[in-house]
Amino acid sequence: MKLQAYKVDAYVSALKASTAPALILIYGPDHGGVRETSKTILKRFLGKDYDPLQYVSLADTQLSGQPGLLADEAAAMPMFGDEKIIVVTGAAGAAPEAARLYLETLNEATSKAALVVIEAGNLKPSSGLRKLAEKDDRAMALPCYELEARDITQLARSFMEAENYRIEAQALEMLAARLATDRGIIQRELERLVLFKGVLDKNQATGMITAEDVDAALGDQTQAGFDKLIDNVALGRLDAADRAVARLSEAGTPAAVALGAVRTHFQTLHLALAMMEKGTPQSQALSAFKPPLHFRRKPKVEEQLRLWSSRKCARALSILNEAETACRGATPGLSKAQAGQALLRITRAAKL
Repeated sequence: MKLQAYKVDAYVSALKASTAPALILIYGPDHGGVRETSKTILKRFLGKDYDPLQYVSLADTQLSGQPGLLADEAAAMPMFGDEKIIVVTGAAGAAPEAARLYLETLNEATSKAALVVIEAGNLKPSSGLRKLAEKDDRAMALPCYELEARDITQLARSFMEAENYRIEAQALEMLAARLATDRGIIQRELERLVLFKGVLDKNQATGMITAEDVDAALGDQTQAGFDKLIDNVALGRLDAADRAVARLSEAGTPAAVALGAVRTHFQTLHLALAMMEKGTPQSQALSAFKPPLHFRRKPKVEEQLRLWSSRKCARALSILNEAETACRGATPGLSKAQAGQALLRITRAAKL
């Protein structure tokens, strides 16, 4: 069966061992989201205090040449506990055949006792594994796509509430602007923020996350790298922009994440320019940037407002959107090349 992306979180949150399907395929370009969804399913299906023997991890390479291994593992009952989960990682050539054999050999006992979870990358609709999971009533296909700003905000608020914290509106805006779109990265950064503030028990008074907390805990070199990339691109500094891209790449930042950071800035730049073209003073138009610009960056953005027009910004946004779409599902090398080409075009346009 097939589930729409926006329904995935609700589906996983409501998952129970008694109603779970026999197989769940998790796929998509958001690799962190795939891993986090798989971890949540594990906890929902087995509970918090499951026995290690109830969990089996298989790499796709282990299924190569012996596709029946998956069905055998599912049929082997755990020594302790009533349920068992098998997670297949790195799903590639061997997983589709193994999944097909597993579903074909199901009987009432194994379908109730075992759950197979397959973690995959971005799969096309024509993928054999995806078609199998979407068409079989005993399976479920869960897509994981990169989050939009609204989704990041909701995820951050929910996470903080679960940790007995509230978060100020300005702090939430800062988080949405600074966090990447990969769920795995978001999870780690939110955990880092809570550790910075201090873990609270449920019986303690609710804590508060402020903008100062976000800046202190997450104002790291990655954000500084984004700022350098954004400013060098928007100011037309080709060599500096190229070095900023290289540094982010060396730090392991996905090309799509870098593009998203530049796009977010240009969206706000476009809004500020439109305000100015309607007569709003530049000092007021700068208020469109959330969180407020650091005093060291303010002169650079003011220069960008002189270099760009709303029409040029609209064209830059079109280039960035096309590049982000092309990067989804592409190999890391191809994504890097496509992102670099798009950023180069925009950087050159700054001073035209």
